[in-house]
Amino acid sequence: MKPIKGFTLVESIVAMVIIGLAMVVLISFLYPQVERSATPHYQTRAANLGQSLMSQILARGFDQNSDFDGGAIRCGEFGTTCTAPEQLGADKDQGEISPAQFNDVDDYIGCWYGDSAADCGSETTKNPLTNILGTNVAANYRHFTVFIAVAYVNSAFQPVSVITDMKRIELTIDTGNYGRYTFVAYRGNY
Repeated sequence: MKPIKGFTLVESIVAMVIIGLAMVVLISFLYPQVERSATPHYQTRAANLGQSLMSQILARGFDQNSDFDGGAIRCGEFGTTCTAPEQLGADKDQGEISPAQFNDVDDYIGCWYGDSAADCGSETTKNPLTNILGTNVAANYRHFTVFIAVAYVNSAFQPVSVITDMKRIELTIDTGNYGRYTFVAYRGNY
């Protein structure tokens, strides 16, 4: 009688168990690498968004009470006063409801969201992400949330609760699982 060549049932089961264990080990090493491969993409998009927003903000005046026609009069000079630290923010009573109407750096204070206002948490001022013309660009930045804070700073660049000739603008871009990125700039009263 001729011997039958092939695998026995026990050998087949052992082979499947070994292949199954190898797949679990392989997937447990590969899956984190696949997830981390998206991080550079989110970092680049956050950097682009941060640079764009910061340029947009820095293109505005130092204060609501500054002269925007050539800068002949700065706030704090010739009988004008600068906005008090506790009153920084958009002047909605003067029609400043979107970036197209903003005229000074502190108008941007608040949370700017890409998906929903719920991403802003307890922040009181919530706005969808828009460009300098007021066009909604939130669909381009889904899962992104930008927190913008503006405060007066002293000569040592430390935040203070009095009016000075320098404001610190801080953008924190939250990309969800891919990190938070902070951008800081200073705007002088010139």
